Amino acid sequence: MHAKIVLLPGSPVGERLCGIAEEVLTDVSVAFGHTFSIVRDKIGEAAERAYGVPLSENTLRLCAQSNAVFLGDPNNDAEPFLLHALGIPAKTREFSVGGQENAKFMITRAVYQEKTALREIFHAALQQAKDEGSTVFYILPESETESRIFVEALNAEEEDAETVKAEELSPAEAIQRLLLSPSEIGNLVTPAYAGEMCLALATCLHGAPMLLHDACVGKKVSVVEPFVPDHTKASDDLNPLGAIAAVASLLRYSLHLSQEADCVSSAIRNVLDAGWRTQDMTSMGDGVSCYKMLQLISDQINLAGELLQQHTAK
Repeated sequence: MHAKIVLLPGSPVGERLCGIAEEVLTDVSVAFGHTFSIVRDKIGEAAERAYGVPLSENTLRLCAQSNAVFLGDPNNDAEPFLLHALGIPAKTREFSVGGQENAKFMITRAVYQEKTALREIFHAALQQAKDEGSTVFYILPESETESRIFVEALNAEEEDAETVKAEELSPAEAIQRLLLSPSEIGNLVTPAYAGEMCLALATCLHGAPMLLHDACVGKKVSVVEPFVPDHTKASDDLNPLGAIAAVASLLRYSLHLSQEADCVSSAIRNVLDAGWRTQDMTSMGDGVSCYKMLQLISDQINLAGELLQQHTAK
């Protein structure tokens, strides 16, 4: 397939993460026979210096006309405006407890509290819960008006998913569940304020923040964002796994390339299962560099491509 992908670095750190994403996308395109047209543009301070505004109309138009957007560093004031302009109602981050595949949960927080947007959020959460036979948990906003919109949107969607149970939690109850039985959370839907609080706790439980990313799924264009801690500097030897995992989400949710997404996810898992770690993932001083980790992942993707070509040739 042919796809247009926009990379928005947002900072020097984001520039490096966009470089990692571009290399993985190139590996996937070669391995699976796709053509990805990759374009870079500016957002945040870099856009302000170049265009006079943190998010220009031209950048928005470029993103709206693309198949996917990779935001290298979401820590800028323009990010909420980008998501709103693209009609993306929520950000979802997936966690695993102790690195276990069968102990995963997700936190989905609303970008804005409009009824239509919330209906989309609950529709996706309820559908997933229906497929998995699980419960959707949610936290209501503090504002009475926004809380009413939350409940109305949920009730409207529950009519279409009668077999799914939705349960309200207070922020304190959500924190308690995250501490005691996080894998039973499944999908927690929250307003923005509570979402950030739960994210901070869940990130500590996950234990490896640079492996995390947000999937911001829209009807037409989706945005993926690797998690970048505020204290991260461009001089750091970055852990590339979060950016690579974000590319897997981009392939899955934006381009609907499940096989390719599974290949990237498997490459990460295979490298970690083989014992490889970056410097920030080990206290023994034997971690590998960002470049070496990226090379190991690339080798796995290229190997998958060779096996696929051999299988197709038979």
